[in-house]
Amino acid sequence: MVMVEKDQVGGREFFSIVVFMIATKATDMTTTTLFGDTQNASWMVIIGSFLMILPSFIALNSLLKKYQNKNLLEITHLAFGKWMTFLIGSMMFFIVLINTSLETRSYTDQLITMNFPKTPTFILYLLFLLICLWGAKKGWESICSVAWMIFPYITLALILLVFLLTKDIVFNRVFPLLGPGTWTILKTSFNYVSLFGDALIIAMMYPFVKDHKTYTKSLFGALAYSVLIMAALFLSYALLFDYQSVGKITYPFNEAIRLVSIGMVITNIETFFLTFWLLSVIVKFAVYIYLVSKVFGFVFHIEEFEHTLIPITILILLIGLLPENQVDNIFVLRKQMLSYGKYLMLSLPLFLLIVVKLKEAVKG
Repeated sequence: MVMVEKDQVGGREFFSIVVFMIATKATDMTTTTLFGDTQNASWMVIIGSFLMILPSFIALNSLLKKYQNKNLLEITHLAFGKWMTFLIGSMMFFIVLINTSLETRSYTDQLITMNFPKTPTFILYLLFLLICLWGAKKGWESICSVAWMIFPYITLALILLVFLLTKDIVFNRVFPLLGPGTWTILKTSFNYVSLFGDALIIAMMYPFVKDHKTYTKSLFGALAYSVLIMAALFLSYALLFDYQSVGKITYPFNEAIRLVSIGMVITNIETFFLTFWLLSVIVKFAVYIYLVSKVFGFVFHIEEFEHTLIPITILILLIGLLPENQVDNIFVLRKQMLSYGKYLMLSLPLFLLIVVKLKEAVKG
């Protein structure tokens, strides 16, 4: 039985969803690619990328306030018309679909490498997607409720992790403060603005948030909170491993939780943190699968888009199995998706706002 959206969600639920979608990127192989480009100044790139894409989010928020109860693509339809909306919606669908496929495969490889080395990739990947699909089929309201329910515990676990890591960090590793230089930080920040692209896609669910004030406070609060978490984790990696080592460590987050211990008695507690990490990742990809189906349903005029959740998940599985190894997945395909996706994330809200203002001027 397919569950559908019923009631609008509140600010706390929406806040936790956005945090899970964005902040978890500090725990995957994005860390390795980012440290390879900017070394110990990678935490600055997180802040720089957010500041660069912030004007687009402000423009989009202004449009959502103007057109109450309409999502991103519905506003695009009003501004650009049917065929342009079909093109933009198709681009968005393929970007989110491929990104979800690559990310789910990346997290599966991460689990296999660090925790289940003898498990076949297909089996673990299939099991992982089935759990995420089960969450997606519960519907938007249920996903958000679960996200808020586990959010406080994951936050406490994260605070505990950062606190326990302080005994192993070396503060001098933060220098040179600007790493490879200001220009490299700025250029890399621009290349990685897609890290926050989820805040654009989540606008598809705008009509299913309580009201505009709730949406605005929750979204920008979650973005600021995610930037804080990601910057703190990236800085912790640099102080813990040194930037030269982080660039060679495939999964810095997993390596970090293996170093954690409580005194001389309680050691090897990485399973505790791994459990909370898995919960947040499952919620994240349940939302991803739901959003891919949502965009697909809008583009192809499928009102009960929830019925496409299973076919979409199968498609994600097939695409995710295409990369032969982690190098192809992360250092080639994922990096290209981040590079190409940034142009849509940066330009679409601004173009929409300009077109809407011009139409108003012509009518006025």
